[in-house]
Amino acid sequence: MSVFSEYELREMGFKFKSGTEYQSANCVGSSEEEMNVKVISKSCRGVVVKKVVKGDGTGKLSVSMHMPYEIYTQAYGMHLDTLIEGVQAYGQNSVHEEFAATQHVFDEDGNEKFKAYPKCIIETGVARKIENGAEEVAEIEMEISVMPDEYGNGMYEALATELTDETAKANWMTKFEPSMVQVKSA
Repeated sequence: MSVFSEYELREMGFKFKSGTEYQSANCVGSSEEEMNVKVISKSCRGVVVKKVVKGDGTGKLSVSMHMPYEIYTQAYGMHLDTLIEGVQAYGQNSVHEEFAATQHVFDEDGNEKFKAYPKCIIETGVARKIENGAEEVAEIEMEISVMPDEYGNGMYEALATELTDETAKANWMTKFEPSMVQVKSA
């Protein structure tokens, strides 16, 4: 395949640091990713003569989606032990929980790509919009901070056609761990 243009995000998975299972969200409107770099420059007599640009493992995801309520309240730290059963709250006692995120992405021809962000946290507060009489239900928009994992990576991706490890392919969306895509030493 010579070109893969990300066109459709069909599923996004979330696994919270306190949990063991990925939870799925299938109603994603958009996802925009921006990974950060570190620029190292060398000057000679005031003129830049060399630049090295390296990824630093950090970045940001801007996601707009209809999110399952359980994922939403856990991500925003709304489960407080001081409240009666069935009540959630957001305030000074809410601590956003770190999570891993996976994405199942397709191009316009139906070719697949798997993506993973192993260490994330939502960096914005609760923000929702209700519009009476609207013809479309508003999506939740959130900014997600991407941090480097223990290998220094903030994002992983693999085209389905090039991912030859069938176990990694089968487990990407539900059991992704950075260690499962590392070369095993003999």
